[in-house]
Amino acid sequence: MEVPTEQVKNEISLPEQDILANLPCGLVVLNARGSILWLNAAAEILLGKGLKGLAWRKVIQTVFAPREDDGHEVSLVDGRRVHVAISSLNSLPGQLVTLTDLTATRAYEQAKAHKGRLAAIGRMTAQLAHQIRTPLSSAILYTDHLANLSFDDHRYSEWLTRLQGCHASIEKQIRDLLLFAKGESVEPVLTSVQAWCEQLADRAQPLIQAAAAELIINNPLKNKWISLHSESLTGAVLNLIINALQARANCISLTIMQIEKGLQLIIADDGIGMSEEIKAQAFAPFFTTKAQGTGLGLAVVYAVVKAHGGEVLLNSSSGQGSCITINLPE
Repeated sequence: MEVPTEQVKNEISLPEQDILANLPCGLVVLNARGSILWLNAAAEILLGKGLKGLAWRKVIQTVFAPREDDGHEVSLVDGRRVHVAISSLNSLPGQLVTLTDLTATRAYEQAKAHKGRLAAIGRMTAQLAHQIRTPLSSAILYTDHLANLSFDDHRYSEWLTRLQGCHASIEKQIRDLLLFAKGESVEPVLTSVQAWCEQLADRAQPLIQAAAAELIINNPLKNKWISLHSESLTGAVLNLIINALQARANCISLTIMQIEKGLQLIIADDGIGMSEEIKAQAFAPFFTTKAQGTGLGLAVVYAVVKAHGGEVLLNSSSGQGSCITINLPE
């Protein structure tokens, strides 16, 4: 049944009509056929003038221009973003379309997020500069010592080893930063689980040996292949091994299991563990309890695992070691 515009107006008192006409959100009344009977000033600002009598479907086609990042709102052809809600009319056939302009809100949120990223980059830069300065200063000192020694001096090898340690420290700081920054953009490739375990053992061996600790890798899936980014996942697990060694672990184990939806890595240690307060912040970027820590170790693990579409779980108690479970999809 066609409902005249006048009937719509008659259903609403004059004060109410005035209020609706001047509401900041757009209101569009559609009849039972989906044509526009009435719209207020805010709706005309968003959609344009001269739309009465037009089919709402036609207006959608000409005024709206959806984009991939719209989310819960819809973009208009002029770039503005609006939230669209449609409800039925209680006493009349037809529908009420409510349009809320979220352009300013989204712009504010984007500006706030951008400001947050800049602040995070600032903290990251300051932290990294502080962490690199110490080994770099030591490296310069050791280089000066080496310059004044002959090759057959018994101290030469000692200073060279210390210099290599400084370089390794700087390399780790940069590697963690890159892994954290690129965590969301890894490109997994089909990889042999056994080959990955061998790569990890190779990379971990100097760390384990230097700490006089033990690394046990249990991999019953020697013929298994899985899609992953080998380098970033190796770096993430190395961070867990380093954390365990810094927590005075003597034995670290990596157990690989097949689960229903993919692969599970369980990294356990017999170190000092974490308190509930530390555990609650463990994956937060830049959070550290170590004087020389960057606070990116576990944040890197979280970012890398999430980039693989997986999940990471932490179980730790003071004095009882830690256990990290990483679930990776097939």
